[in-house]
Formats: sequence, C-alpha cells, structure tokens
Amino acid sequence: YSSLLGRGYVIFPVKYHAIVFRPFKHEVVEAIITQVTKMGIFCKIGPLTCFISRHSIPRDMEYDASANPPCYKKKDDDLMIQPDDSIRVKIAGLQVDAKEFVCIMQKKLSNNE
Repeated sequence: YSSLLGRGYVIFPVKYHAIVFRPFKHEVVEAIITQVTKMGIFCKIGPLTCFISRHSIPRDMEYDASANPPCYKKKDDDLMIQPDDSIRVKIAGLQVDAKEFVCIMQKKLSNNE
C-alpha cells in the first residue's frame, strides 16, 4: 500500500473480477441495427452482435434492396427498419465460447425511432 502525505488517503492495490455485460435468454434488450439484408437484420447490444431472422420480422414488412440504405418497410406506411435504428428485441438463444458471444433474437418487439 501507499499513502498520500498530508491528505489522509491510503492507496491499496486491489484485484477483482467484474461481470460488466451478461445477457440472458428471454431477456428484452435495446439494440442498434448495424446491417439489413434479405436474410434478416444484424444488430449490436453493447459488444454483442446479434441476428434477427427474416422470419421474425413482421410479415407486413418487405425487404427493399433498392433503398439507400437497404431496409425493411411497410407498403402502406412510412415505417422502416434500417441501419442505426434502435429496436427492442427478445434474446432467443446465446452461445458463449472463449472468444465471443453468439446471439439469435426471437422477435422484434418495437421500433423506437
């Protein structure tokens, strides 16, 4: 340990382990969309990259490859899902290995534009 003279402070070296991010199956989280493809949507939840399958996107939304950037949108509405949008999703499954998390989202719950 060491002390700071004249201040009354003492500095101790401390070792600890902390869990700073631990997602759980069935947890509802907010994600940021990073990429939209015909197969589905890729998004980030902090350091975690997740995938939402096309089958989990509402059926009334269609993929529009001609849009810039590509997006999913409703025919009769201005509602779109595109990169940098914030969405709430439910985690369907997680796989953890020594280097990374792999996450699959169950469904899109809402679009918070």
